Amino acid sequence: MKRILANGLLVALALAFALAAGQKKPLTHDVYDSWKTIAGVTLSNDGKWLAYTVSPQEGDNVVHVKATDGGKSYTFDRGTNVRISNDSRFVVATIVPKREDTLKATRDKVKPEDRPKNALMVLNLATGEKTELERVTSYTIAAKDSGWIVYRPEPPKPEPPKPAEKPAEGEPPKQEEPQKKKGHGDGSTIVLRNLASGEEVRMDNVGTSDTNEAGTVLYFVATPKGVEGHGVFAYEFSTKAKRPIMEGLAQYTRLALSEDGRRIAVLTDKDDYKAEKPSFAVYWSDTARPNARRAAYEGDKGIPQGWYVPPTATMRWNKSADRLIFTTVVKPPAETPPAVPDEEKVNLDVWSWTDVELQPQQLLRANAARNRTYDAIFTVSSGAIVQIETPEMDTVQLPRDGNGNWGLYSEAHFTGAGTTPDDVYLVDLRTGQATLLFDEYMGNLSFSPTGRWLMGYDYTTHASFMMDPQTKRRTDLNDRFKYPIYDTKDDHPFGAGPFGFAGWSQDDSVAYVYDEYDVWAIDLTKTDMAQCVTGEYGRNWDTRLRYDSVDPEAEYIDPSKPAYFTAFENKTKRAGFVVTTFGARAYPQNLGMAEVAYGGLTKARDADVFMFQRETVRDFRDVYVTNARLTDSKKFSDANPQTAEYVWPTVELVEWNSGDGERLQGLLYRPDDFDPAKKYPMIAYFYERSSDGLHRYQTPAPSASTVNVAYFVSNGYCVFMPDIPYKVGYPGESAVSAIVSGVNRVLDMGFVDPKRVGIQGQSWGGYQVTYLVTETNMFAAAGAGAPVSNMFSAYGGIRWGSGVVRQLQYEQGQSRIGGTPWEMPLRYLENSPVFFADKVKTPLLIMHNDADGAVPWWQGIEMFTALWRLDKPCWMLVYNGEDHNLVQRKNRKDLSVRLQQFFDHYLKGEPMPVWMAEGVPASKKGTTYGFEIPDKKSGGN
Repeated sequence: MKRILANGLLVALALAFALAAGQKKPLTHDVYDSWKTIAGVTLSNDGKWLAYTVSPQEGDNVVHVKATDGGKSYTFDRGTNVRISNDSRFVVATIVPKREDTLKATRDKVKPEDRPKNALMVLNLATGEKTELERVTSYTIAAKDSGWIVYRPEPPKPEPPKPAEKPAEGEPPKQEEPQKKKGHGDGSTIVLRNLASGEEVRMDNVGTSDTNEAGTVLYFVATPKGVEGHGVFAYEFSTKAKRPIMEGLAQYTRLALSEDGRRIAVLTDKDDYKAEKPSFAVYWSDTARPNARRAAYEGDKGIPQGWYVPPTATMRWNKSADRLIFTTVVKPPAETPPAVPDEEKVNLDVWSWTDVELQPQQLLRANAARNRTYDAIFTVSSGAIVQIETPEMDTVQLPRDGNGNWGLYSEAHFTGAGTTPDDVYLVDLRTGQATLLFDEYMGNLSFSPTGRWLMGYDYTTHASFMMDPQTKRRTDLNDRFKYPIYDTKDDHPFGAGPFGFAGWSQDDSVAYVYDEYDVWAIDLTKTDMAQCVTGEYGRNWDTRLRYDSVDPEAEYIDPSKPAYFTAFENKTKRAGFVVTTFGARAYPQNLGMAEVAYGGLTKARDADVFMFQRETVRDFRDVYVTNARLTDSKKFSDANPQTAEYVWPTVELVEWNSGDGERLQGLLYRPDDFDPAKKYPMIAYFYERSSDGLHRYQTPAPSASTVNVAYFVSNGYCVFMPDIPYKVGYPGESAVSAIVSGVNRVLDMGFVDPKRVGIQGQSWGGYQVTYLVTETNMFAAAGAGAPVSNMFSAYGGIRWGSGVVRQLQYEQGQSRIGGTPWEMPLRYLENSPVFFADKVKTPLLIMHNDADGAVPWWQGIEMFTALWRLDKPCWMLVYNGEDHNLVQRKNRKDLSVRLQQFFDHYLKGEPMPVWMAEGVPASKKGTTYGFEIPDKKSGGN
């Protein structure tokens, strides 16, 4: 302990002298909480106001609201669900309790009703006046509010129960309202508040409620204490008039409004409310002229015999509001078999070779399966009901808008080898009839938004195609494009999919499709060649263009409106924006490129005011406001000004030839006080490809699994991130080819000490670390998180998070073996580090947690026990109850210290801490962590 305190004092004195001399200080583990993130960035509709939330890694957030002309500015603490009103005059937010107060209440086991509660805040942007209402559970505001919000106050604290009154002698006991049942009066209080005037309308005993998109009408369920006045009502905000949609004593448990507000659906037991276990029905009504009619009820034509509408049924309208999609279930048997006593139960899982899903996957889904519901469709014009989902056809995909006459169902085609081709069926939504469309299909299929077309991609042939679901006529599209519209450079055995869609025209006649660089328009009603929307600008300048839909409400692409694209230069990693129209079919106008990364380009709904976030390796991703030409950008946030106080990473793009002769890129981080005369230690971190992240800010934070670049560089390290391409069947060898050659390229620069180079990676990166240390001794230390060490045992393992067997990972996925162990046993052997553990001379630190749901944790155990058996320096950190990556912040902080101490010892020559020198006995688990440095005088290491 004296040694620790003495070292701490020396560090403090060194920092003090450095600051006095105007020098920057290195990052320490205790400063992470001061780094913040920005979220919830919003522009007002008129473009005059910007709101965003700044949150520390641990603690209470602060909401900033700023005028975009640089004038007024407001802040408030602990705001969530922050909204700017439709007229851009008010900000509304929920204010949550202080984090420390909530934690204290939890520690003190305070009753729920006495714990700190939320509040509601309304900020007047013109005057700055803040109105705060205490003890408000939540609030809602319509998408295009008319100046009103709806909030729910906290219910009053429960009163102690009163002793029951005994009836007078000879007087029968009172029977209050025998018609009323539980569920007929469970509502609470809601308050309607006018943002401008502060006027409030209080409504008691209200169940569920919803407003139309325009915010002009509130639809709510009235649940008064008596038997009168129950029903669904509409309240007009402007006239304050209330009118019934449907009335009568019943439970009204759910409402569903159509997008246009024209129709409403109600889930209710109105027809059977007196029964002990009432049956529920779906009703619907026009909202302008209420005339509630029953849409669906148990026994109605179209609902299968023995099925019913459950009290938890969901409902949704299609976009045109002529079709209501609701859920049904199979009625449970009236009598259940007697329960088997616990002592007689046999706890057994039966695994069968006929299972399409193995038992772990079935068990994870068992609860969901027990509560599974199935979609049915009610058509307003005909009144017909069609059950489109059944246990045999349990998931039918509909077009985005819910329109059209067709749906899709895919059934996994069991092959016994882990691959999952599908039998694909076309489902007629008018009849529920399914017709086989593809047998053993391997690919993607999706509807255009209105359901007019089916778009597909076949992985086995790399063919993109369209199909008219009515005629089932398939038209291949590849030949109508000048260049491939799928990733020809992907190095997985199965290949990659298409580059995807930028969007659709309003009537679905034109699809806007990406190739590697540009956007192409293809008219599906014609046979013409696709036309390049961006004039092949991207291909000519080796720049990737991707569409920014700056209007979040836009549902389709208008070819006449300005269209903005993020531009990314593949070689230099510079980024910027270009603008054109989808109808121009010409070179876009370049709005500027820079050595930065951009994101979040958004336009105010009613003004040519734009915002985006911009970052570099040393400039946090702050918020900027600009004009339609994206010139004269102004910075409106400064979330992490403390960055300037610390030694910080700089980054450069390094290029080299791999061992296979392929030209590669990687990122090299150095401290900004870099001294070319010094020899630095270096850590190489890798996964697959990282170079596109050249301009990403490196946030200091406790580690979930990997080295934190900012921390290590600030403390005198260089960090190198090489890109890794792969050859099918040889993933380990591919990693060696790229990483070793890349590290040697950096060593040739002359400022990294070749004897002080380490490597670190997590998951797939962890595998590559364990493979590398069996192939080369050039690294002084290695850290591997959740590594696969034995591809034979890992092949048959289970991803416990999903219950899925890992076989596909090796045959076709990231591991890139390309076949089964019995087809390619040597590939599995050669790529399994555990079989070559005797060759390891590099000290290895493994982290593999006992609740890892992705890589079975025995993979880490196999590697550790092999090295332990061989008496080679190796440690394994197992955070109990943690998954693939650490979630609990206390564990992340712990790992950060251990990674630092491990690499400091081997790459900087720092003394070995107790946990490395002596271990931490199980008898001392939770009482000592072993971070301290042993005192050599007392015989420690």
